[in-house]
Amino acid sequence: MALCRAACDQRGHTAEVIATRTPEEATETARQAHESGAAAIFGCGGDGTLSSILQGLPVGSSTALGAVPLGTANVWAYETNLPMTPMAAISSQLAALEGREGSSIWIDTGRVWSTNADGSVASQRFLLMASWGLDAAAVNGIAGSDRRRGMKRMLGEPAYFLSAVQEAIGRKAWPIAFSLDGAPPRTVEVGLMTVGNTRMLGTWLEVNPKATVVDGELDLLMFKGAPWRALALSPFARHGWLPHGPGVSNHRFRRLEMTPLKETPPMQIDGEIGPATAYAIDIEPQALKALCPVPTSEVLGG
Repeated sequence: MALCRAACDQRGHTAEVIATRTPEEATETARQAHESGAAAIFGCGGDGTLSSILQGLPVGSSTALGAVPLGTANVWAYETNLPMTPMAAISSQLAALEGREGSSIWIDTGRVWSTNADGSVASQRFLLMASWGLDAAAVNGIAGSDRRRGMKRMLGEPAYFLSAVQEAIGRKAWPIAFSLDGAPPRTVEVGLMTVGNTRMLGTWLEVNPKATVVDGELDLLMFKGAPWRALALSPFARHGWLPHGPGVSNHRFRRLEMTPLKETPPMQIDGEIGPATAYAIDIEPQALKALCPVPTSEVLGG
């Protein structure tokens, strides 16, 4: 916290440092920052922290999102080539805010729609990626196991791969029907389907190599067959090879609708457990102002 204040003081900016203990507190802090007209809000943590902040920023908010990478994977920082040390990350993004190095740019976000127990409709925004199937099962497995959470603290990002290996054992594919942009539904059995606003699943699996956050579309990568097939194909997730793998299909869309035909596949949103009743995903074009000191990064369309 002292580093955050010092970085702002060095560049002549007034900063309020607020410690949040829950995702809900981070969301409320972001809402207050927007309502007060703050120029920017920085999330000190990982991608889950940024996701919590995003929920409190209305579409089109003039409060820009910045990141201080202190989490497990820090995918947003990795994708946008942010410095990985707190002082350097803050300083470079403040330079973007000032227009001295990079800029504040408008980027797309995604929105997941779900139903509540009473039948009402709920939604949750995402910055990076949402997925159904094996990846989500791995996220849920870590959240539901003290041993796996300990493994995450010890190993960091590789703990998710080990959790995915455990979840893949004995699992069958999930039969679903899906529709893109209002087309007639198609039926398929999937082990994993990722919906990316950005390219990377973690910092080592490039599942959507052509995705950018400025194209007004989302990228769907679908692995047909049992979940273990997605694990077997994971070595192809480098250098843009994965979309051309056997039993893999990729699509670009603005709206996806999904209906489970038997067991509902687990879901994750930006690395956190998603709603079991999610049924659709929309793109929100140019919905979020983000601080981007390196606007030439691939995910920003550079």
